[in-house]
Amino acid sequence: MTQQPQQPQTDQNPPEKRFDDHSVIVPPHKLKSVVKQTREPGHIDMSVVAKAEAALGELKSEFGAWMKDECDRIHAARNLIHEKGVTRATADGLFMPAHDVKGGAATLGYPLAERLATSLCRLLRHAPDPSKISLGVIDHHVDAIRALVREEVHDGLNPYGLEIAESLAVMVEQFLAAEMKDGYAAIAGDAAPRIALPEKK
Repeated sequence: MTQQPQQPQTDQNPPEKRFDDHSVIVPPHKLKSVVKQTREPGHIDMSVVAKAEAALGELKSEFGAWMKDECDRIHAARNLIHEKGVTRATADGLFMPAHDVKGGAATLGYPLAERLATSLCRLLRHAPDPSKISLGVIDHHVDAIRALVREEVHDGLNPYGLEIAESLAVMVEQFLAAEMKDGYAAIAGDAAPRIALPEKK
């Protein structure tokens, strides 16, 4: 009886490159099997991109609602600060929604709201003694973010929004520099770059 040739066994372990003092495991590249190619080599099926853009377009109607919800959270956290004062707990309570706005506002079309949230987060995170934070500075940040969303200001070069964001950012950095003293040098490089205001004609 003729024996059938045995199929070579597939090694389930990824290939490993050995060096004198270490080894490097090279995992198999499986992405190619799920990417749809067009007839011409090197081209990606643009219908996939079109579908992604269409899906993103459908979500845009929800962006404003999401931002308004975040503004409600910031407003509620600010009100709690007015009731109980600026403590580490109440500051952290405001930091969380502000951080969410910082992470998503620009992507959702509110770049100036993102900048204001970044400034507010720096203030809340780095202030050594939260009780020394001015309620007025907190209010200006919160009110400005809410106003930008309410008025649907999507222009990152809106002159009024830029001026408010710039002024508040400077106030925050001056406060942190005075309160942190030598420690401020460690975070100074993380400050958002100053905005170049458009020239007045």
